[in-house]
Amino acid sequence: MVPSLFVLGILVVFALVVVAKSVVTVDQGSEVMLERFGKYVATLKPGLQFVTPFAYRVGRRLNMMEHAIDIPSQEVITKDNATVTVDAIVFLVIVDAYKAAYNVSDYVSTCQQLTLANVRSVIGVREFDLVLAERIKMNEEILKEIDSACQTWGIKVTRVEIRDIRPPADLLAAMGDQKKADQEKRAKILTAEGDQQSQIKVAEGKRQAAILESQGRLEAAKNEAEGIKITAQAQADATKSVALAITGGGEAAVNYFLGQKYIEAMAKINPNANIIMIPADFGTGVASIGGIAALLNGDGKSGKSGGK
Repeated sequence: MVPSLFVLGILVVFALVVVAKSVVTVDQGSEVMLERFGKYVATLKPGLQFVTPFAYRVGRRLNMMEHAIDIPSQEVITKDNATVTVDAIVFLVIVDAYKAAYNVSDYVSTCQQLTLANVRSVIGVREFDLVLAERIKMNEEILKEIDSACQTWGIKVTRVEIRDIRPPADLLAAMGDQKKADQEKRAKILTAEGDQQSQIKVAEGKRQAAILESQGRLEAAKNEAEGIKITAQAQADATKSVALAITGGGEAAVNYFLGQKYIEAMAKINPNANIIMIPADFGTGVASIGGIAALLNGDGKSGKSGGK
């Protein structure tokens, strides 16, 4: 009875082992290499897979999702002999599981070493200033090189990023001093340019003010000249009118004009007076003027008779 139970137990254990060897679970995003006596047979996709036990075995499991590989930091010498420490990261995805499993022993380590070599090559042909300024361009160059090489391993490199470029401490200090000097120089230039612009503005304002003042004076002189001309013309017209009046009206016209001028003069002397006083000898003066007028008339008559 005991041997029978022992044999039964052995059979149960063997059956469990057979079942375990026959069932293969493949996770989503992964693929499994199936081998028979060490030779590749097929690629198992995600899900529950059944295989013949003992004759077949599971080979390498590969992550088919895009994943990142850290590139260890390394010291690189630039073209102008500056030493910088550089590290990077590479993003890749397996597109052919068979090649990734059997064309390269360890694709992760191989991609790391390939990236390190290309980082040295790309940085080594550039001067330090360009290394800092052309990071995007260097990423593109490294990506192109390692993606071309990784195609034989069934790997697609999607992105390469140089994460950090660290120059030595003494070079950092020199860069800081240079940056400070450049900023001070720029500040002085901006200040000088500001002063120059201010002086130009002031000079321009003075010039415009002088032009406006000159134009104002010229306009005033023109107006004054025009006023003098108009006044002179008015006086000439008045004189002409007086002459015509004297010639035509004789003594009465002269007396009228004299009286008018006298009243205007008295009004200017005493502008607040309501009554204008006429001196006693005013009539004598008018009579004298009248004699002059008569004389003029007489001359006119004698002139006419002389003509006869």
